[in-house]
Amino acid sequence: MQHRCTSRQILDLFAKAPVGDAPSGRKAIALLPAFQVGGRLLPYGAARTMTTLQNKLGDTLTFTDGPGGAPWAYKDYIWGRDAGGPLTSGLSRLDRKPVWTADFSRDFAGMPISIHEYRQLTEGVWIGRDIGGGSSTSSRPTGGAIALS
Repeated sequence: MQHRCTSRQILDLFAKAPVGDAPSGRKAIALLPAFQVGGRLLPYGAARTMTTLQNKLGDTLTFTDGPGGAPWAYKDYIWGRDAGGPLTSGLSRLDRKPVWTADFSRDFAGMPISIHEYRQLTEGVWIGRDIGGGSSTSSRPTGGAIALS
């Protein structure tokens, strides 16, 4: 996906993927060259440059138990693990279909800047969207796409 799919193909894969099983354990993360601002796709080259640079900051997510034994997701950065956030099942803010959601607002003093939505493409592979903050459904999202394996 990272080097062979267009931005539109990546977004279509997310839209068509079933929710599947929740990710668990340590997963490699690849930021995919699909990024939207206000619902508009950035040019492929710009999205690829931006996501390639962001990928250097961290290359895994860890899905495990968090506070009180609740399912939790952590971002593993080059400088260490973040505060993480709860992993819950729910409906996508993009299309109202089922997703697994990780809310990383604890990383940003409670501000909902980074919320991930995941769907399982195949066994051991998930596609996701980093949809930014807020809690309402949006047909004009700002954020990128990710793959986990």
